[in-house]
Amino acid sequence: MSMDNEPRDRDGYAFVFVDWVDSSEPIDNSDIGVYELPEPQRIFQCGFLIHEEEGYVVVAGAVKPTLEQFDYTIAIPRVAINAIRQLAFPGDFE
Repeated sequence: MSMDNEPRDRDGYAFVFVDWVDSSEPIDNSDIGVYELPEPQRIFQCGFLIHEEEGYVVVAGAVKPTLEQFDYTIAIPRVAINAIRQLAFPGDFE
């Protein structure tokens, strides 16, 4: 899904749902047994699609338009993405 980094909704950026897989560590710096090995974790991320590259997308949980800043920003590698969907706000189809 390419959104070509252009604002898509009335507030400036496409709002998306990203289903992706991340690494996991059960407990920081702990010894674990062979039968306690962690598995990757599935993540559901919603936010503003603020940047796209061939290898990754950047999603922000909040946009501060008057300050031209973003909060809760994460870069997600495309190889980790199961699906990405653009969401619509009520009234977008009126």
